Amino acid sequence: MEASFLEPVQLPLVNRFYKSIRYSASAGRGERVMVVRDGAVIVGAVRMQPKELAAMGPAWFLRSMAVSPEYRREGVGTLMLEQLLQAFPRDTVWCYPFSHLQGFYRLGGFEPLSAEDVPPEIRQPYERYCRQGRDILIMARNLE
Repeated sequence: MEASFLEPVQLPLVNRFYKSIRYSASAGRGERVMVVRDGAVIVGAVRMQPKELAAMGPAWFLRSMAVSPEYRREGVGTLMLEQLLQAFPRDTVWCYPFSHLQGFYRLGGFEPLSAEDVPPEIRQPYERYCRQGRDILIMARNLE
């Protein structure tokens, strides 16, 4: 299996992948999208969304990491996370992982944060997702 970034014109491919596994996400303009393929078939994808935080400047938001059900627990997510972190070695990266994935993201250098300690651009969507009943955390890597 191999991880690689898609060219912007290839974003419909990842959107088809998300739809095929019934994951409600779609890649947008300006995002960097990484996929893992087994041969020609996409088996995993993750989006990196650029963010401009008023108090901190530019950052990235890791979104929509998903793996085909038949490839879960086969190292696809780990491969994507490792490759992403190599591609963004010094950048601040935020994410809202499900609580049960905290250990996975900690392996990538992410640390959990409380909502009170993060910029409003991060806190407000997090609070909205929590009100919707999502069991998620705020995590970040390379905060300065």
